[in-house]
Amino acid sequence: MAKLRVKNFGPIKEGFSENDGFMEITPVTVICGNQATGKSTIAKLYSTLTWLEKSLVKSSLGKKTIPETDFVSFCSEQRLHEYFIDSTEIEYIGETCIFTYKNKKFNLDFVNDFNTALKKYNRPKIMYIPSERNLLAAIDDAENIKNLPLMLSILLEEYNRAKKKSETGMFELPISNVKLLYDSNSLTTKVLTENGEINILNSSSGIQSVAPLSLVTRFLANSITTDFLGNLKLLSINERNQIKDWLLQNTENQEDAEMTVNLFNQLLYGQRVSDSIKNKLSILLHFFFNTCFINIVEEPEQNLYPESQGKVLFELLECLNTNKNNQLIITTHSPYMLSYLTQSAKAAELLQKGVPAEKIEKIVPVKSTVSGEKISIYETKEDGSIKLLKPYEGLPSDENLLNEALASGNERFASLLDLEEAFCQ
Repeated sequence: MAKLRVKNFGPIKEGFSENDGFMEITPVTVICGNQATGKSTIAKLYSTLTWLEKSLVKSSLGKKTIPETDFVSFCSEQRLHEYFIDSTEIEYIGETCIFTYKNKKFNLDFVNDFNTALKKYNRPKIMYIPSERNLLAAIDDAENIKNLPLMLSILLEEYNRAKKKSETGMFELPISNVKLLYDSNSLTTKVLTENGEINILNSSSGIQSVAPLSLVTRFLANSITTDFLGNLKLLSINERNQIKDWLLQNTENQEDAEMTVNLFNQLLYGQRVSDSIKNKLSILLHFFFNTCFINIVEEPEQNLYPESQGKVLFELLECLNTNKNNQLIITTHSPYMLSYLTQSAKAAELLQKGVPAEKIEKIVPVKSTVSGEKISIYETKEDGSIKLLKPYEGLPSDENLLNEALASGNERFASLLDLEEAFCQ
């Protein structure tokens, strides 16, 4: 699993103090905390670094250096470029690459036994779903908005693609028995409820928040496959030519290179090739295909009633479970999200102990259960530090500022009741 160390970068000062400063990014990683304490900074930085690793693996495996200005430029796509100061330290240890930024210099290195790591590398489809996603469903003709942030533009592109690729144009949202209907002729999206239909532009902010989140997450989770032949069918002409060029340049002698390209062509056009050849080409070319999904979501609870927050989280976890190498990273202000995550982990534990699935299904969707061992919860602090919330008996901890805020509110209300009893009798 990837590791990330951050220090003196935007709102993050000392950062994480354990494990030599390295946060381990587990299959489910939650970052909670107050406003402006670095939650999104961590999420955005992780998306940038995983994208950079993916790019290098695909096209620049021999490249040993990246200018510091280029790295800052990469970060500008997530609007992080102003966070760099003289004492900024960033270190990322991925599956194949190690990135270090220190003393205003960026260094690229590769992990030990790089060739073995490359064979095991799972190239991800990386999606960053920002909190501003409501805009895409609330404004007509969002494609023509000028200076739209890059991550929002990418989300808009995937949102439109998800709608256009649907055979029926009908989508079920995880909240309130709501469905969406996309009309490919008028390019409009309608919200279908028990009370009739309305244009999504006129729907509630909760529906506008969930629509792009739900449609894009499900579309990407269901479109990614580890099937080599299935991935070949999805290649564009340019991608096919790129692979052929790579084979010619990275095979030891010309005769072998031409033979390998010929075998690749046979696969492309559905001709019979032995299983051993398929496996060989699959291993050789695996990093040209997305075989897992990194879903990074800002505030999935946005504009939602507590029960709806749980339904959205369970859908995100169900999509996570479509592939063993998927990741879900979320930032949140909501104690309910942590509570529902704990329910998912407890349900997974009970399944492991043999409790009938149909009994658990009545409480937590079985497809949304995730072992507590795969979950990490970090809390960003106002002093610029980051804390790992230790699990309790294999379940996510409830000792965090969000739950403390709820408890504090209950205590204040109890104090008001004491005053009522003392002075109003």
